[in-house]
Amino acid sequence: MALEELSRPLAVIDALFEQSLTANGGMPAPEFGERAHFHKVLGLDNEEAMAKIPCLNDVESADSVPPFSLVRYRCLVQDVFEPEFYGGVFQEVDAGGAARFRTTKFRECIEPAPGRQLRELDDHAGLLQRGACYCVPMPGERSWAQSAAKEWTSAGGGSVNPSQSRATTSTSATQKRGRDDDVSMEPQDEVVQPPSTRVTTGYEKNPQAQPPAGLVCGSTLKTAEDFGLNFPIPSEERRGHGASTACIVKFYDADMEALKLCDSIEVIGILCVNPDIATLPDGTTGNMEDEWRDARHPPTSLVPRLHALAVRQLPFHHALLPFTASFLSEERLAAAFQRQFSAPGAMLSARTAAMEQLGRCLGSDSLSAEYLLMILVARSFSKHGEKLLGSLSLNFAVGKNGLDAKAISEAAGELVPRSVHLDLTIKNLNEQKWRPKKDFVADRLVAGQLQLAAGTLLIVDETKMEQGNLTAEGHKSLLALQQLVTENKLACDFMSYDVNIPLEISCVLVSERKSVVKDMEVLVPMRVPSAGPQGAMGSVAPQALGAARWLIALITRSTRPLRIPDDVMRVFGENFASVRQEFKVTPELAHTWMALARARCLTFGEEELSMQRWQEVMELERTRLLRCQEDGLLAI
Repeated sequence: MALEELSRPLAVIDALFEQSLTANGGMPAPEFGERAHFHKVLGLDNEEAMAKIPCLNDVESADSVPPFSLVRYRCLVQDVFEPEFYGGVFQEVDAGGAARFRTTKFRECIEPAPGRQLRELDDHAGLLQRGACYCVPMPGERSWAQSAAKEWTSAGGGSVNPSQSRATTSTSATQKRGRDDDVSMEPQDEVVQPPSTRVTTGYEKNPQAQPPAGLVCGSTLKTAEDFGLNFPIPSEERRGHGASTACIVKFYDADMEALKLCDSIEVIGILCVNPDIATLPDGTTGNMEDEWRDARHPPTSLVPRLHALAVRQLPFHHALLPFTASFLSEERLAAAFQRQFSAPGAMLSARTAAMEQLGRCLGSDSLSAEYLLMILVARSFSKHGEKLLGSLSLNFAVGKNGLDAKAISEAAGELVPRSVHLDLTIKNLNEQKWRPKKDFVADRLVAGQLQLAAGTLLIVDETKMEQGNLTAEGHKSLLALQQLVTENKLACDFMSYDVNIPLEISCVLVSERKSVVKDMEVLVPMRVPSAGPQGAMGSVAPQALGAARWLIALITRSTRPLRIPDDVMRVFGENFASVRQEFKVTPELAHTWMALARARCLTFGEEELSMQRWQEVMELERTRLLRCQEDGLLAI
């Protein structure tokens, strides 16, 4: 076990830097094999080995993890800052004038050895650049998924021993600093500090200056306290809880500009939490009040810094299969299927358990449960122009039967790793933050509740919608929701223009009749018994529920298209011509049928559309369209 790489990564980095100086004739290099070294020694080619690294998401607070140790952090990129400059190399000079180079890479600051001083290189030759992002835990992550991720870490040996949480606190004493983020280039009595962490404009440097032409902004600088931790889902912002740990992550070398808004990632990096910036014995907080003035530089005691040695892209992340798409090859995916469902009838039993779980919250409406299951497993496998092939959106028309949309979210959330429930009302559209919005005064992207991780299930309840007038902002919020649901794009408000971020999530809108969001792909009028859905509520056996979770996890990690034999394709065309004539449906329904057929086949563990499965899809679709016809919902 590479204990040194895990417990004292900065010491390892310093040793590698010294080795590179020897190899390069005493001259420092920006890169000195440090990332490759950790990758090799920790065996990160095998992503199962990631479990030996403690995970920040698994602990109650960042204080539970030794500062300056190596950690993992599973997160959503909530904001991407401009690349920042920092003093990466200094000279450490003793009293006799002898000098040696020191690196400040992968840390916030550095202190000279006793009796020595740090000095800048001539002409700012030690000035380097790195990327920075504000990251938050994946919104809507379910407790069972968090527990599964924690169990994976524990099985791999990466659990944190609480007794060791402050064992390395003394290390922080050597991380002396004058400011809690990256430090100034001006020399101090003991420590020469790196330059400002940001590439800034004159406006950013002087908050009292007039904003650029065309900007409308507040008269005072927004503070970090105004934003809180800037979580997309405000209810999840619970300081002091591990699931609510936001981090500013610093990226180096090839990763510096590789990340985008709303990327789902896991960072393997060095945790920088400086206990020096804490409440003092007399109850004061030192310079923390000044720190809070800058929303992009909150103190590390509340927003730790992570200096990334490696980054994993985790689109459609699932705690049961916590691997990148490149690692989870077809062979590994097939082996996982075999391990979970090798027993005869095991896959069908898992599907039955999923249907039972969903049916309980849908008033025993089996048709609705079938469509909801297909939505949970649907995922794009290709694109046709701007349209994603394979993804689906669903609209339940519940009438006045009192169906509880939140209950749907809770029940479905027991099957998928992330689910979010939002109420769509005039008041909420006008007053809540739905889309991310750039605040040019604080130079931050203010989170919106539609800023989710790819693969999240979004349940939107329209049944509480009342009459009223939308403000201009409310109208924009509704358009942002419609764009996310129908185009798989998240609109980010940059005041004079929108930035549209590709984002594929599973959307279910619950309304009395048709949703106010136009162009939903599948409309299912529900048929709930007069007793209502609540009488059917119950629980599925834990083992069966676990099998259903594995089924959905394995299906959603597959991005292969469905194989369709020629005879089935011929019948498909005939059926579509007949249905289009009978129900006057739009041509776009053909794409929907293909996505439904793929999703249904995958829930049975099949990758080819048989005639039997297609006939089942047609039976479901005919029943659905007849319901639409009965309720007068077919009109465009």
